[in-house]
Amino acid sequence: MPKMQTLTLPRTPDDGRDYQLLRSPGGLLCLLVREPHADAAGCVFQFGVGSHDEPSEWPGLAHLLEHMLFMGSADHPQPGSFPQLVSQWSGRFNASTAPERTRYHFSVNPAGLEPCLAQLTDMLVAPLFAADAVEAERQVIDAEFHTRLADAALHEQAVLACVVQPDHPLSRFSAGNARSLAGEPRVLAQALRQFHVEHYRAGNGCLLMHAPQPMKELVALAQRAAERLPTGPAAQRTEAASLLAPQKLPGMLRWQSPGREQPHLLLFELEGVHTGEGQQAVRWLCEWLASPAPAGGLGWLRHRGLAAELRVDVQRYRNKRSLLRLEIEPLDRAEEPVGLLNALFSWLAALRATPSREWPQAARQQLEDQAFAAGPQGELLPWLASLGERLLHEPAEQILESIGRWAGLEEGTWRNLLDQLEPARLLLACSQQGEAGLPQRAPWTDTAYRYEPLHVPLAPTWNDSLNEADWPVWSPAMPEQAARTESDPIPGVREIPVPYRLAAAEGTGSETTRIAWCWPVEQLDRDQGERLQALWSLQLEPLNNWMSATGIRHLWSNSPGVISLELQGPSQSLPLGLVAALEALKAPDDEALQRLAEHRYQTVMKERDHALPAYRLLDELDALICRGTPHSAREAAATQPAGHPQIAWLYPAAWAAGERQPVAAALASLRVAHAFRWHPPAPRRLGQGTEAIEVGCRHADRAQILYCQGDSDSVADLAGWQLLHQHISASFFDQLRTRRQLGYWVVARYHEVAGVPGLILLVQSPSHDHEAISNAIDEWLASEHARLSALPFAQVQSQARRLADHLRTQVQSDAGRSELAWARALSLPYATVLEQCAALEQLTTEQWSQVREGWLEKPRRLHLLSRQI
Repeated sequence: MPKMQTLTLPRTPDDGRDYQLLRSPGGLLCLLVREPHADAAGCVFQFGVGSHDEPSEWPGLAHLLEHMLFMGSADHPQPGSFPQLVSQWSGRFNASTAPERTRYHFSVNPAGLEPCLAQLTDMLVAPLFAADAVEAERQVIDAEFHTRLADAALHEQAVLACVVQPDHPLSRFSAGNARSLAGEPRVLAQALRQFHVEHYRAGNGCLLMHAPQPMKELVALAQRAAERLPTGPAAQRTEAASLLAPQKLPGMLRWQSPGREQPHLLLFELEGVHTGEGQQAVRWLCEWLASPAPAGGLGWLRHRGLAAELRVDVQRYRNKRSLLRLEIEPLDRAEEPVGLLNALFSWLAALRATPSREWPQAARQQLEDQAFAAGPQGELLPWLASLGERLLHEPAEQILESIGRWAGLEEGTWRNLLDQLEPARLLLACSQQGEAGLPQRAPWTDTAYRYEPLHVPLAPTWNDSLNEADWPVWSPAMPEQAARTESDPIPGVREIPVPYRLAAAEGTGSETTRIAWCWPVEQLDRDQGERLQALWSLQLEPLNNWMSATGIRHLWSNSPGVISLELQGPSQSLPLGLVAALEALKAPDDEALQRLAEHRYQTVMKERDHALPAYRLLDELDALICRGTPHSAREAAATQPAGHPQIAWLYPAAWAAGERQPVAAALASLRVAHAFRWHPPAPRRLGQGTEAIEVGCRHADRAQILYCQGDSDSVADLAGWQLLHQHISASFFDQLRTRRQLGYWVVARYHEVAGVPGLILLVQSPSHDHEAISNAIDEWLASEHARLSALPFAQVQSQARRLADHLRTQVQSDAGRSELAWARALSLPYATVLEQCAALEQLTTEQWSQVREGWLEKPRRLHLLSRQI
């Protein structure tokens, strides 16, 4: 067979990874990334086909096809066998259908890359499309649709489809349900085959892999996958017309949200922004818009008390047109949006008056280049998926490139973009609760809406440029600190240095640092923690632009008694990022910031209150097990936690004194406890038997969680219950979702709480009542008892060794060593992971029997059931 053609990448990150871009003789693009120290292998297989390509007589066909590829293929005819394979290799998988692409991805133990890719390729190339499987999966699609009727995004999409140009693909119903996909299963199966043949071809696909295997091995895997795909490009597509009819703009769309009211949505159709210069202008616009700095779009609206949040996104389409989406959360829902719109267009006028040549374009590009050199930060699978998205619109050789993304912006290109953000081109969509004044109905979802001209007199009143002192932060300086010596202790702070491997080159590589504020759990309840996190995240927001440009990712988390902030990014900028973050958190908060924090907290509470039943049950389970009392039974506390926190600080041991001292000085200036004596809270221990609890939910779907708790927190139990999960997760999915069609959301997962192992069995169904769900779970438990009892112990041992290899690989990675050091310093459960590996490798028949007995014969369970309110 002809060999893969190597394509030249202008530059690759200097991060110790090996990058190769290849094209198969049939046209499949393959980006391969080898990282010798990676603890997992990730794979993304993507095709440039989605709901915009499906035949108009079969709405939802692309979505159904994505599902059907998991329902049996030539070499693997058993439906649902791919989840079982991925589970055997301690992995995860998913798939998704978008307007112009369909994506399949998985992440597994590196040893599982070859078998999982081989089966995924067979699924993509040779699906069976059996008529009975088509009928079964059509019902799953229908169940998913009815569950998603509680999702405001589905209703927003439905009403937008009613007002866009009727010949544009966005006017279609793409989710699919039993009615849109009605007909004889054999006829539907034939339509699926035809659609698959037309679009699942090498020239319409890309394969992206990240793994520790030698590059030669990765190339061979890609070659084998490419050889199986049909050659040639996909079927020709008809270019769509413009999205929004100019004669209908400016327009106002009001629609009924199924839950809480959604942010205002502002839409502008853009032309001429698919080129390099056009993309550059759009990137600058999005950065200005989303910035909370006083001169940023979000900061401008917040300063005037008009908005709490602003999110911006650009959706690109094949017809060289794009859709700019602004989601703006108003601070006061009672006010009409005229004031907010006038303020936004006033800001755009000020931005227009601010010459782009005076922006720090070169400095911004330098930050981008530094981040590029350090390589991708965080999880590699989302990064591979984002590159796959870029491959839909950009030349393959440029997908890793950062040159010219920020510097040298042409004034004409910038003006062309701003000229398109005029009031006359605006489509404004606002949600409301209730149907009052909404006479029209969207097909498929029956969403009430009204569309009318936007007659609000927009009068921007700003002609001055934006004050440079108020611009977004693009280059924070290291603050001056009081002198400290290396031996100065920091009261109440526990330092946790972590050994890291050397970076591939001087000044490059990714590192992690973490700060945790720790209180006794009785001093910081859940609501207090949520309020504090809302306030602190707002205080940190002005640094978001700089952190993102530098390649620093930050993540807040909130657990019983602990609020933590983790930063991950390039070694040369991470210490400065941590010091800048601590300084931002020390800044006094004013009344406006407190109002924003309370709004953010209340938004989180409303989202939790209106969540789907499965999420409500998971939330209640967390409250019951982690804190011992139901969330619904506790009052929200408005006060700050009593006493000063203790602080834990994790950092790379390789940091020099000059990098540690500014952080230590910032920590020393915080108000903390005099000594570090924090211990993790103990979980609630269940007694033997099953305790049933009803949980009020606002959605009509029925949901149940059967939480099964282990007997103890011993190393043997921790290891055994993880092994148990690997043996039962695929079976639970297959029996209750694939075969019994209980609903779209069916999952079994390992759930460890404060060092005590457990399992969650979760089902959410729009079509079955609680009795049917409970009976199905009980019957499955009985069948699993028989299946596991008959399972040869040699097979159990083989899976135990495989799990031990996976856990050991994880703990030996940089991230794993960080977590191990963190857990040992704070007496957290992960501290025993190496001992768990040994227990798995030494597993006996008696220990395996005890695990099964503790789960099935002497259970400790909570049974949560949703109840509509």
